[in-house]
Order: sequence, then C-alpha cells, then structure tokens
Amino acid sequence: MQKLLTIVVPVYKVEQYINKCLDSCIIHKTDEHGQQVVDEEKMNQLEVIIVNDGTPDNSAELSREYTKRYPNTFRQIDKANGGHGSAWNVGLKEATGKYLRFLDSDDWLTNLDKLMEELSITDADLVFTTYNKFYVQEDRYEPQVLSLPTKTVSPLDKNTFADQKIWIFTMNFWHTTYKTSVLQPQWPLFEEKVMYDDTILVVAPLLYAKTYISFDFPLYNYLIGRVGQSMDPSIIAKNLNSHFKCYRRRVEWQENAMKQGLRPDFAELVASAKQAYARRIFSLLPNLPYRSAKQKMETFYKEGNLKQETNKTALEKRYDRFPFVLFYTIEYFRRKLILKQK
Repeated sequence: MQKLLTIVVPVYKVEQYINKCLDSCIIHKTDEHGQQVVDEEKMNQLEVIIVNDGTPDNSAELSREYTKRYPNTFRQIDKANGGHGSAWNVGLKEATGKYLRFLDSDDWLTNLDKLMEELSITDADLVFTTYNKFYVQEDRYEPQVLSLPTKTVSPLDKNTFADQKIWIFTMNFWHTTYKTSVLQPQWPLFEEKVMYDDTILVVAPLLYAKTYISFDFPLYNYLIGRVGQSMDPSIIAKNLNSHFKCYRRRVEWQENAMKQGLRPDFAELVASAKQAYARRIFSLLPNLPYRSAKQKMETFYKEGNLKQETNKTALEKRYDRFPFVLFYTIEYFRRKLILKQK
C-alpha cells in the first residue's frame, strides 16, 4: 500500500534537537478512556525517512531508536557527509508517499494529524499550511499566515499570488507539502555541499504543479537563533560561494524547464525570481575583498538588471553614484559602524 505522506529529515550534528523533531512526527489520538495513544492507522500511512548525513555526534544513534520503536513508519538511511542538499536528494529519491514534505532536524511539526486528514481527501499538487517562526533567544513564536482562500482546490497560475514577494514567501518549504510526483521527476533537484540549497523550491514546483489548496492551521515550526544556523546574517555573508552555486543551479533549472515546456506565465515568475535572487546576492557582495567584490558586483548588477530597475535600494543607488573605490570604502566603514553599534 502506498504511503500517504513522506517526511524527509536530514540529520547532522543535532543531538540537542533531534528527539523533539522526530517526536513531532508521531501521531496520537484520544482513546475511549480519554488517554493519548499512538494513532496506528495514521502512522501506517506515514513514512519518515531519516537521512544520516555522516553526522559525527550521537544524533544518528538517537534517531535510530525511532526506527526500532516504529518500524512501519520510520526508516534511516546512512550515508557519507554530502551536505543538506545531498540528504534531501536521497530522501526525494527514496520517497514512496503520495505527498512529500521536508523537515529540518532542528525544527518540529504541530497538527500533523490534521494534515494527514486533509491529504487523505485532496488531490491538489501543492498543499499550503501556515507556520511559526520560533526565536529561541527570546522564547517567542511569530505566526506566518497566508492570504489565500482556504479548503478549496484552486488552479495554480500567475494570478494565484498578489505579488512576487508573497509568491516567494508562500513557496518556501516551511509552508508547502508537495505531491511527490511534482518533485521526484526532477531528481537530483538540490545543489549539494552548499548552504541555501532549498532556494530551488521557490521555482521547482512550477514545472509540474497545476493546483493548490491552502489551510490556515500551523504545521511547521522554524527555529531561529541557533548558533551556526545557515540563516544567521554573519553565516550568510561568509558563505557567499553557496549563493553563487545555488544561483547557477536556479539558472540551469530555468533553462531545462523552458525546454520541457514551462508555462509562459510561470516563465515570467521564474525570471522575476531569478532577478530577485541576483539582487539579494548583489547586496551581500561588499563583504568580499576588493577585487572579488568589484568583479562579482559587475556580474550581478547585470544579472539583476539593476541599470533598468526603478525601485533601487540605498546600496544600489550608492553603487550607481560613486566610483567603485569610493563605494567600497563607504561600505567598509558602514559595516564597521554597524558592528560597533551592535
């Protein structure tokens, strides 16, 4: 019997978080005595693929306990370290569920039982749910809501989202459960041995997805503030090479998708998203040494079509206004001032 949902969990150096993550994949129900017990029926419809990405700590041993306790639901694949995208590629290839979602091992789920119920009665290609950002330093949740009609299967087209920012926000993996047949034919989808490999998911569903449905309950809980986390601003600047590779992967995907018949309205969205990503990278480039920054900024100025852009950022305006040596000097001292204020 085909599983209803596959959840892919990559594991690498997450001893502190892995139990909470995997516990959130265990579905419970209330029995006739009012006690919380494991919902065996839903658990048998669920597949959790744990991908041990060569973790050097005890994370894999902790996660392996779940395969012993729930062998019909959890399975673990051990592999040499290849990075986050490598682990996701393994999970994507091995997934047997009708639907698929990704869960990073320092995050956790809520309302998984509700999601399973809704998946059992829909055939939409994409299933959107809300999620929470959890700021660990402040012990605070911040709900991330959607402005989409709920509980109705709707066509996915250019007019689905009000503007580009809402579209990019909605299409991230925190909001989205994918029909496996939308992503699996694109394997290997994710860039490997880099950070930010998940950025391809902003565009990848557009090749095959035709419908979506949205629900207003929170499913994903995204932890923010862990030391060494890839979304830490200092880490983002440090790992610019990952952005370069993920951007090139996006360009490669776009070229292949066009050959495979990407719909014209989606082609416009993809081109717009590529421009937005180029501008994002452009904003980080002053962190590089002078020569490299000069060369890369010239490249991404063209990639982002910034010469024609009307709504320029303050950084882009300074880049236009000053000779590069002066621009770079200004940015250097701006960073120094910002760091001093912190």
